[in-house]
Amino acid sequence: MIVSFGHDNISCNDLNEFEALVNQQLSMDSAEIWISENGDTEECPCLAILVNENGAYINYFGEDGSCHASYGEGGDETIIPFCDGQYEVRSSQIISKQDALRAILAFFQNKGRSDLIQWLQLY
Repeated sequence: MIVSFGHDNISCNDLNEFEALVNQQLSMDSAEIWISENGDTEECPCLAILVNENGAYINYFGEDGSCHASYGEGGDETIIPFCDGQYEVRSSQIISKQDALRAILAFFQNKGRSDLIQWLQLY
């Protein structure tokens, strides 16, 4: 599995190594992470994760062309900026960093959408 952030693409074949790398990125106040088999953002399935100081937002891009977004308990439609305002996400789509990690680790193991969190199908 390739973890891409900034200009780095790091290959992780070991779950513990993968978890440590993802945890490092999730602990930041601002991060954009892509995870896929070969490090290509056009490759599916893949995960795109946005991180801010309060939580994470995950997009899952499936092999069938579908896109799903994490769905949290927030419930309101306040717009939250990520990555210095480069992206905007509804507060209802933000999940805890712990829940994000669980979903990301499940993706490492089966390359599918985790049933550990709720998802909203975008297309």
